[in-house]
Amino acid sequence: MYRASSGLGGFEDSKSVTPKKSKIVMLARTDLFAECLTQAIGARFQDQEVVRLSDADSLLDGNLVGVTLVMLYRVPMANFLSIIRMIHEFHPKAAVGLLVENAEGIDASVSHLVEEGMIHGVLPLNLHLDVCLTAIDLLMKGGEHFPAALLRRLAPKNPGERDLATQDETASEGVDPERGKGFGQVVLTTREIQILDLICMGTQNKIIADRLGLSENTVKVHVRNIYKKMNVRNRTEAASRYFRNDGGLGPSRTPSPTRWRN
Repeated sequence: MYRASSGLGGFEDSKSVTPKKSKIVMLARTDLFAECLTQAIGARFQDQEVVRLSDADSLLDGNLVGVTLVMLYRVPMANFLSIIRMIHEFHPKAAVGLLVENAEGIDASVSHLVEEGMIHGVLPLNLHLDVCLTAIDLLMKGGEHFPAALLRRLAPKNPGERDLATQDETASEGVDPERGKGFGQVVLTTREIQILDLICMGTQNKIIADRLGLSENTVKVHVRNIYKKMNVRNRTEAASRYFRNDGGLGPSRTPSPTRWRN
């Protein structure tokens, strides 16, 4: 049984780990958000075992095998880099996700780790629960998910270079074949996920372009690609399928106005 440690807080960790079952690890300080999200993840991914850890050293436990995803929440920045390296060394097949309060205020060192491919997803706490769980599903299947604010910071400064980079995102932002086969039968890139999120909020292409630092024509190209991959004809159908999550996107779900905040 994993023991709670004062290193990250004082909640009880999960029950004994069964080696035959894949695992999602939540490394976090204790608070109501962490508790509720852990329960939601367990309910959504019943084929996985959710392991809650309060001490990063527990990642070294030899019984902790088959880890598909490590979610980090309120990890002290002083230990952040060493924890990331520990995960990649001892759980090389696991995706790494980071829960943050504000995507606009992400530390520069975190941005650098994203650019280096050591963090596969950054999830702000104000995401809708269904979007958060969809992003977690995507990470476990080899995809990536980042907030628009972070992507703007990482985008090339030259507009021409920015558009060229965007057009080639299927190669650079898509699915890592070493970690999974994609998002069910529909494989969307990081940028396409971001654009689809904004489409579902009713955002126009011009506004999407401004928020993501892209040209409007580039956004239109992405929207067409999204429609083609999802086999839909318009924004309404795309949003409907996104929340229904049929055709390989996962189980049925209903949009909820509830936002998860710390």
